Amino acid sequence: MELEKFYENTNFGNRVDGTKKGKGFLGVLKRPDGNISTEISIGVDFGKGETEIPLLVPTLSKKQIDVLLSLPDGEAPPDDIIDVAVNHAKKRLKDGKSPFADESESPK
Repeated sequence: MELEKFYENTNFGNRVDGTKKGKGFLGVLKRPDGNISTEISIGVDFGKGETEIPLLVPTLSKKQIDVLLSLPDGEAPPDDIIDVAVNHAKKRLKDGKSPFADESESPK
């Protein structure tokens, strides 16, 4: 993908907890406004305080991805997207993994 090559060595910044953002599970996605997204994170409480999780996860439908990429900054994502992301994060945490994709799980 052309965007992937262009952003191959890009620093995507840091998450709220200070860890480095990456390309996420779905890679570098172009938004309708011309910007890009890789993770789009939210904070959720699993009973031990707030945990940051990605919203762009592989279990979303194409329609849900399009909705998420079209949301204006600051607008809350729909509950169905949050539910998919929470379920994905819970499974990964249960398996001892980070809720975020590591480099080996991101598209090349």
